[in-house]
Amino acid sequence: MNKSKLVLAMLGGVCLAGAGTAQAVNWQAGDWTLGLGGNINAFYTVTSCDSGDFNSGGTTLAGLACGSTDDDAHTVSNGLLPASLNFSATTNQNGYDLGAHINVYYGLTSQGGSGSDALAFSTVDARQVYLTFGNDDMGTVTAGRNFGLFGLDAILNDISLVGIGPTFTADNPGHTTLGGLGYGYVYVDRLAQINWTTPDMGGFSATIGIFNPMNGNATGGSAAGQDSPGFHGKASYKWDGDMSGMVSATFINQDMDLGGDNDSTMRGWDIFGKLGLGDFGLAAYIYDGEGMSTLALGGLVFPGFDATTGDAEESSGYYLQGTYKMGNTKLGLHWSESEQEKLTEVENTRITLGVYHNLTPALTLMAEYSDMESETSVGSDDTNALNVGAIMFF
Repeated sequence: MNKSKLVLAMLGGVCLAGAGTAQAVNWQAGDWTLGLGGNINAFYTVTSCDSGDFNSGGTTLAGLACGSTDDDAHTVSNGLLPASLNFSATTNQNGYDLGAHINVYYGLTSQGGSGSDALAFSTVDARQVYLTFGNDDMGTVTAGRNFGLFGLDAILNDISLVGIGPTFTADNPGHTTLGGLGYGYVYVDRLAQINWTTPDMGGFSATIGIFNPMNGNATGGSAAGQDSPGFHGKASYKWDGDMSGMVSATFINQDMDLGGDNDSTMRGWDIFGKLGLGDFGLAAYIYDGEGMSTLALGGLVFPGFDATTGDAEESSGYYLQGTYKMGNTKLGLHWSESEQEKLTEVENTRITLGVYHNLTPALTLMAEYSDMESETSVGSDDTNALNVGAIMFF
């Protein structure tokens, strides 16, 4: 089992190569190779809020950490990754590599975020359902519901991908936390799409695709995107050697109808890079967007558009991250910031310190401490969270 590939499979990162190679179990069914894998994780988290000037218990933009209480919130919940079962079927026919992928996610908390009530049931979410076909000459086509391109490398390389990072409604958790969403990068989201990726050309590859239009969150109404599809594109370059690494850049663009005579556009670009030298690792990310909050495409919690004026929210963010491996243990330090500056002025900062220990190749034990602050024109709120837990890939 290749744990790193399995994590990528759960976030759409191997949609071009096929998730079958990442599964814990593979078996043959005629000409097809079937794969099954997944993960289970659980974390005990203590979240503390200083409601500050807002008197909101930490419920600023991406914080939403302690709800209505200004006291500590104790929870046992999923991390940024929900638990999952990942199914794949791959084969080669007439010179084409074919793949079918269905990834289903499960929450520890009960339906509606009502905790662990005895008669309640956990949530189930089929986030990824997509097919792939192609070969070394033509590249690969991906069609179905999968993660987008904008912000994908940022979340895949966040140290808290297998942990928690910033919490989310800690006193009434859902089946995922925020990780760095709203703190340095925007959620990549799961979108219906058809895209094409070039063959690998000495480490360079590019992807271009059309995506199902998204509706945005707008003050005074909704922002409809059905008049045209969304467009995503990505270019990346990877290299090996004593100092290995990769760089990538993506864009997103979609026209939006705000009603009446008002039109707007959701657009954004980002750049990601990472380097590895021996046991040291360094990653950096920066993005700039319009028509999106710092948390999500199109806006979430705060609007992405103003339906009255046609203005689009302007957001930007970045992060810096360093890691060091000592045998089976990795230390990580993550610092990030996001900012909205058009419709709602908000600035979020995050510092996360994490320790991740591979007890076995499949099981990772970890502890993280995160300090988050949200500032607006009327004040600030502070939140900090300490979590310990485990994630097992199979």
